This record gives sequence, C-alpha cells and structure tokens, in this order.
Amino acid sequence: MSSSMKDFLNKFFDLCREYQKEIPPHKMAEVLREYADRLDG
Repeated sequence: MSSSMKDFLNKFFDLCREYQKEIPPHKMAEVLREYADRLDG
C-alpha cells in the first residue's frame, strides 16, 4: 500500500473515531456505501 494511501486511511479512521460519538458507525457506513454507489454510477 502506498504511503499516501496509508496516510489517508489513518486520517480517515481518526476522523471516524472522533465523530462516532455523534454519528453511529453504521450511519458512517451508509454514507460510504452511498458515496461508492455514486462513483460507480
């Protein structure tokens, strides 16, 4: 895995941990699925 991808994932997971008090993880997953669907569409 490239270092830029690892950096992105580290920042992304830090952000998810920061916000999971306000946004449940299953809601974050829904948003990511919707984003992926839009990329495919």
